[in-house]
Amino acid sequence: MNMKPGIALALLLVAPLASAQVYKCKGASGETTYSQNPCAAGSEPMKLRSNRAALESVGELANRTAVYRTTEMNDAGIAERNCLQSEQSRIYGPFESRSQAVNRQVADLNRQLAAASSNLAGATSESGIRAQISSLQQSLSSERTSADSQMSTARERCSSARRDREKEVHEKYSNAPASSS
Repeated sequence: MNMKPGIALALLLVAPLASAQVYKCKGASGETTYSQNPCAAGSEPMKLRSNRAALESVGELANRTAVYRTTEMNDAGIAERNCLQSEQSRIYGPFESRSQAVNRQVADLNRQLAAASSNLAGATSESGIRAQISSLQQSLSSERTSADSQMSTARERCSSARRDREKEVHEKYSNAPASSS
């Protein structure tokens, strides 16, 4: 076993067998090694200390459970916010692009309207331009109403998913020990 002592110790400490013994030995050239087998006759195993108690107290279990429950409930809220942001981008992103395009068209039509002459042909042209502006504005208003309706549905869907997740978390931890205050 020609491993570095730290690696060997780490491997031995994470071994899944709780009943395994660890022996500290000196190699032929004086290096320290660790082994599951005694190095020499009469070798005694090392005493290993654990950072955790073998069993959790009821209070520790209750506290750990409360932390897990709170974390999972917070995760449900975060998932809802992520859902809403995603839906908002999906729904309002294209609408905002369309709105900018329509506003550019309206601004161009308003410039044409300002340049229209005051004769009969100009009056007819002005009437047509005003009709185009009105049509574009009505179309944009209709698209806004549709986007708002889609977002309302998305809000309910995201909220419903959160409520479902919170219900699952509540049921999962309903039989868990309560934390002692």
